[in-house]
Amino acid sequence: MNILISNDDGIYAEGIKILVSYLQDAGHTTYVVAPLEEQSGTGHGITLHQPMRVREVYRDNNFFGHSVSGKPADTIKVALAHLYDEKEIDFVISGINRGANLGTDLFYSGTFAAASEGTFWRKNAIALSLIVDGNDLYFESAGEFIAEYLKTIKDLKFPIGTLLNINVPNLPMEEIKGVKYTKQSNRKFQEKLIEREDSQGNKYFWLGGHPVKGDHVENSDLDAIENGYISVTPVKLNLYDNELEVLLKENTKKEKYEINRS
Repeated sequence: MNILISNDDGIYAEGIKILVSYLQDAGHTTYVVAPLEEQSGTGHGITLHQPMRVREVYRDNNFFGHSVSGKPADTIKVALAHLYDEKEIDFVISGINRGANLGTDLFYSGTFAAASEGTFWRKNAIALSLIVDGNDLYFESAGEFIAEYLKTIKDLKFPIGTLLNINVPNLPMEEIKGVKYTKQSNRKFQEKLIEREDSQGNKYFWLGGHPVKGDHVENSDLDAIENGYISVTPVKLNLYDNELEVLLKENTKKEKYEINRS
């Protein structure tokens, strides 16, 4: 298959190198277009008010792909609209991200944004992340899994506006218990804003924090990860909510909010 690969950790990140290696070893043709620099937490932003620079990148003295001086979503636009517009791309895979993408992370994640952009272009798309919880990083577990998993879904055409968000425990493959199809959890962050002063006495801030569980969701991505399973979460990008619409219609006055077309 022809697979377009991006990430948000930057084109020189270890995770994307390992992903490419496993996919190529599995016989796939890979096309790498990724941010020049780390773009973690930039969400689905795009670059509108400045030019983007596209450069060829070599790793280990071999052509690796193209860097884009923009955000993760930009890289997919550049790839599909220009660099590889004549190629038949079968999958867009964003990763292997260095860190979890669980619960509300998806709204901030550049990894998920790159995959989502692929979905907008009606490509099968996957966001792939490795949980980071120590000094030893088992990117190989995520690479091995996705290479095998693609064999089971290669003939599927995902419904319009859908994609997969996959999280892999930071464990050797032989210690991972299995794979679970999961729901998106309600994992949240305890925000922390650090105030400091520069050498001129001007205030500046560092945004940080740490994740908290939030409300429990049965069979969630977080539950799977905490119990040593790979989490595969089907995600739909259409944010329309019928339940809220019904509530609004029941609790608002029709004569005030409906347009009189007579």
